[in-house]
Amino acid sequence: MKKNIIKYTLLLIVLLISSILYLSLVGIDTEKFNNQIREKVTEVNNSLEIELKKIKLTLDPFNFKINAKTIGANILYKGKNLELEYIKTKISLISLIKGVFVSSSLELSTRSILLKDLVTFIKASTNVSELFILERAIKKGQVIANIELNFDEKGEIKQDYKISGYLIDGKIGLLKKYNFEKINFFLDVKDNIFNFKDLKFRTNKTNFFSKNLKITKNKKNFLFEGDIQNQNSNIDYELLKLLNLNFENFNFLNTNLSSKNEFLFNIDNELRIKNLDIISEIKVNNSEYLKPILLNDYFPDVNDLINFKDHKIQIKYKNDGLTLKGSGKIKLENNYDEIDYKITNNKNIFNLDSKINLSELKLRSQEFLKPFFSKINKTTDLKNQQIEINYNKDNLSIKGSGKIKLENEFDELDFSILKTQDKYNFNFKSNLENTSLNIDFLNFNKKDKSKIQLNVIGSYNDKNELNFNKINIIEKNNKIKLENFILDKDNLIIKVDKVDLDYFDTEDKKNQLLLIRKKKNNYHVSGALFNANKLIDSLLNSKQDSDPKIFRGDLTLSLNFDEVNIDEKNIVKNLKGKFLFRDNEVFNADISALFEPKGNLVFTVSTNDSGEKITSFNSSRAKPIVDRYKFIKGFEEGNLDFYSSKKNNISNSVLIIDNFKVQEVPALAKLLSLASLQGIADLLTGEGIRFTDFEMSFSKNKDLMTINELYAIGPSISLLIEGYIQSNNLISLRGTLVPATTINRTIASIPLIGDLLIGKKVGEGVFGVSFKIKGPSGDLKTTVNPIKTLTPRFITRTLEKIQIN
Repeated sequence: MKKNIIKYTLLLIVLLISSILYLSLVGIDTEKFNNQIREKVTEVNNSLEIELKKIKLTLDPFNFKINAKTIGANILYKGKNLELEYIKTKISLISLIKGVFVSSSLELSTRSILLKDLVTFIKASTNVSELFILERAIKKGQVIANIELNFDEKGEIKQDYKISGYLIDGKIGLLKKYNFEKINFFLDVKDNIFNFKDLKFRTNKTNFFSKNLKITKNKKNFLFEGDIQNQNSNIDYELLKLLNLNFENFNFLNTNLSSKNEFLFNIDNELRIKNLDIISEIKVNNSEYLKPILLNDYFPDVNDLINFKDHKIQIKYKNDGLTLKGSGKIKLENNYDEIDYKITNNKNIFNLDSKINLSELKLRSQEFLKPFFSKINKTTDLKNQQIEINYNKDNLSIKGSGKIKLENEFDELDFSILKTQDKYNFNFKSNLENTSLNIDFLNFNKKDKSKIQLNVIGSYNDKNELNFNKINIIEKNNKIKLENFILDKDNLIIKVDKVDLDYFDTEDKKNQLLLIRKKKNNYHVSGALFNANKLIDSLLNSKQDSDPKIFRGDLTLSLNFDEVNIDEKNIVKNLKGKFLFRDNEVFNADISALFEPKGNLVFTVSTNDSGEKITSFNSSRAKPIVDRYKFIKGFEEGNLDFYSSKKNNISNSVLIIDNFKVQEVPALAKLLSLASLQGIADLLTGEGIRFTDFEMSFSKNKDLMTINELYAIGPSISLLIEGYIQSNNLISLRGTLVPATTINRTIASIPLIGDLLIGKKVGEGVFGVSFKIKGPSGDLKTTVNPIKTLTPRFITRTLEKIQIN
């Protein structure tokens, strides 16, 4: 009996072990639990239906569970079929003994199915409602996936689900205008974290790949973080807009690059990208940048599309702020140059800091330079410049050193230009050798091939005011310095604080003077030497309707010079006095100076309350003034007195010259002087025709000059003339020429009376002089000669020279 018990016990154990082994290794096929599984799936989502074949059960003896697996099942959701490779689940052994189906886990493995269908199923089975964004965005793609679900004791799905799979040729329209296509990746999903491995995709014709991309589901957003790379891709402007990089003035076009990017951003329920954070290393093979309109005002020849090549760039973008550092090659005009730069853009405030080794660049020449560089080209050429460019909102700073060509050849230059709002500040330092420099009002011209150290610091504002804070011009024997020299838009001097001059002018005359502004418009000028020759020429040759305007506003000018050249040979000393200018006209003046070894010069102007201006000029030497009228040759000796009264633009003047002689006068006067023994003697000895007195009384009203009386008295000939001069139109004079004595006593006491009419003959272009000499027996002599040497231009210029107001 005992043996039977042992025998049957062993047999039972063997059978049990064999059953366990069979159930564990082979299992059994059954359809008994199909309905219970369907009911369980329906409990998860009543829109889900499942088609099952036989279920194979295998025993898990160590965990007291039964593994159930079916192959070739289908899940249907709203008419869409999700084909499964298999379904696996774990069933509690105790629940089976009790006849109740209680599953602790469920594992699904799909065949190659549509990505959209898979996402739809996951959303339904896991109740992850946020997946509706991805569900809507998916356009294409095949996926093979494994899904693992765990259930609690009540049969509810736990949140520790796992998904893994592989996507082939996916397409997602995440945003309205941008599609991601040719998507391939491995995916692991766990605890609301989506990990993508070996991700590849294409957007806007650009291929990207990523070693790692992680998407984390938060309360309201999806957090994206990872890396993304591309090789030799064309990045267009639309892609920059996708990343919210469509900044003002950030206009890069047709960009081909390779990049490695680390990023972090959120996408909300409205598909908006937020909190974008990017760190990038980029190699730009080629790119084009749309030239800002601002540069047109300064660089007319810069290409509309600025080319970049072989650039290495580091980019940081965070909270709508961009920082970009790079270096490479840039082509502004014709050649590629090396450049380093830093760009920042924060809340559409664009900043640029750049250093460039510039081989060439054309800068638009500014109008205010023309008075000093009269031969300046329309554009200024820069060559081999080390330039720094800084741009901040509306402010532009340009600093450079290298070569500059204002005319035909290059010179060395250091410069800076700063634009702040509507004001331009500039600083130029140059050693000028091949560039002409002229300062007309100082009668200064740079000598050819001489070297000048030039330093100009100043500003130019929106009122067209030009302020030279400092001008230093240093040549070998010349020094010109100005401080706070301000000009208005009409080139009138608003003020100048200091002028320090020590130079040789174009006549090789030494000038040493110092001008100081004492008060608002009170100036004092002093110096050892000053050449006033050109200044006097300018004053005498200027016409009333084009008098030079120099200052804006009224001013007082005090003078104190040791020595002043009034022409090439004549010098006055101890020149002192004062000018009061109103509306660029002398209102009051009192100037005096001394000739050596004797004589003096006095100039006064006074204006009374009625507006009448009285001008007087007295000189012990008339020659320095008369010699300026080139038609008079060999003028010697003489004193000059001039008096003028002017009111309401009508002047009445008297000019008196005493005790003078001339060597060359018009041919007619020479002919008549032969009637005098004294005249013959003067001409033969070369002494010239002597006059003891000259006086002219005349008035002027605009362009009409009326000679009331002009006479010259001399030992050989006397002259009396009256008439008028209409400027640039007609000259009409009537007068008498009288020889003092004559060889023929018959006519010695007979006056020679004649009419002198000077006018232009139609068609001939010459002037004629006609004199008829009358005596008691009739006409003694008649001369009618067109004097071809006296051309209209000569006569006009001659008479203009003596219009002294």
